[in-house]
Amino acid sequence: MGASSSSRKEEPQASGTRKRNVDLSRFSARVDNVNVGGLGRTYDDYVNRAVRNLFKAKTFNEVVVEVKTSMKQLEELGIFKSLRASIDISRGENANENGYEVSFDGVELSRLTGKIGTEIGQNEGAVSAEIASPNIFGRGERLAVHGSYSNHKTTDINIKLTKPYYHTFLGDFKPETSIILSKYSAEFPWSKYRTDNLALILDGAFILPAQVHHNVQLETSIREIGLTGRQVPLFLRKNCGPRMATILRHTCTIDERDSTIFPSSGVFLRSTHEIAGLAGGNVGYTSLNTHAELNVPLFAGISAQFCTRIALLRPAKMSPPVPINSLFTLGGPQSLRGYVMAGAGEHIDGVATGAHSYMAAGAHIWTPLPFFSRQGFANLFRLHFFVNCGKTDSFVLDANNLASSVGVGMALRMGERARIEFNYCEPLTNRNSQFFRKGFQFGIGYDFI
Repeated sequence: MGASSSSRKEEPQASGTRKRNVDLSRFSARVDNVNVGGLGRTYDDYVNRAVRNLFKAKTFNEVVVEVKTSMKQLEELGIFKSLRASIDISRGENANENGYEVSFDGVELSRLTGKIGTEIGQNEGAVSAEIASPNIFGRGERLAVHGSYSNHKTTDINIKLTKPYYHTFLGDFKPETSIILSKYSAEFPWSKYRTDNLALILDGAFILPAQVHHNVQLETSIREIGLTGRQVPLFLRKNCGPRMATILRHTCTIDERDSTIFPSSGVFLRSTHEIAGLAGGNVGYTSLNTHAELNVPLFAGISAQFCTRIALLRPAKMSPPVPINSLFTLGGPQSLRGYVMAGAGEHIDGVATGAHSYMAAGAHIWTPLPFFSRQGFANLFRLHFFVNCGKTDSFVLDANNLASSVGVGMALRMGERARIEFNYCEPLTNRNSQFFRKGFQFGIGYDFI
């Protein structure tokens, strides 16, 4: 009895023979049918756009490429728990020569999902929980209730209803709208106040060609400031009390980096423009906050990074003074390393006053750990050499009023969400030297200068 195929042993290749890659583009092919299985409560038109380009394939190589692309687009719809694809020869009376049939077999997300985990903020960690109902109306809609509490007593609770429009003629721009009801509370010990915000936000996001991400928000909120101490300056007491704010916000982002945490090449640009007071309220201002980053690969895994950030806020005419919780602060392990949080700006009786503008810059050298392979666990670490500088309420470069520092340290990557830095810092100038802590400084976050 002959041996079965599962027990056959492959003959070793004769010496001198070479493996050759098959050029799949030489084989003509076309897709006759596309099947998407596992759809229970999802409408067909929501998935049709994701697979439409399969019918344009003319070679088998194009079929394989389009299957991968369609697979990614189907996963982005947010309706599948799992998904797999297969390609088979087209069969039946209507089958064409060189015809193929592509099948996607998926499992839809359940009607109710939940998760409990941790989140990383700017120098803080939080415990979070979320309950969500995905695909509630059959076209990717999602209702979620999310809450978090951090070690800095920051509380964030929000209810968010999201509606994507990937299946429409605008689908290539990935449009998505959301309605958010949010309750946010946080303490700012460097300024000795606490803020409690209740907001209703209308949010719209889309992507333009060249991967330019846009986000437009209209926020109506009640913002209340309270004191966290008894001995505070008079200017801070004048900021206390509730205020109503209506804010139109636009954020534009371009991210061409090869990594969000340890990039070795690429550019990153983010600009946020706010206009407050257009539709009423007693908070009025316009502001612009721009961050730019350039990463340049050098040699042996070493890269250089250059960052700059500029922010400007102008109060509206005939409007009350801008409250402290809308002003900028500078200093801390995410901006000016070596300084305490908000330590690089003006202070009154040890309390950070906030600034109407600031500028900051950083130059960095990132290098892998010496004597270790850049694979596996060692790839999570980088050595870090840096120079930081910045100033508040002025764009005039003056060494006497410039806060700056230099240092060296080690950073640990936490997935692609955040990193931990442990740096030794030395001051370069004496600006606000009483708020500089020479020596080691610990920082954790996702947004650094």
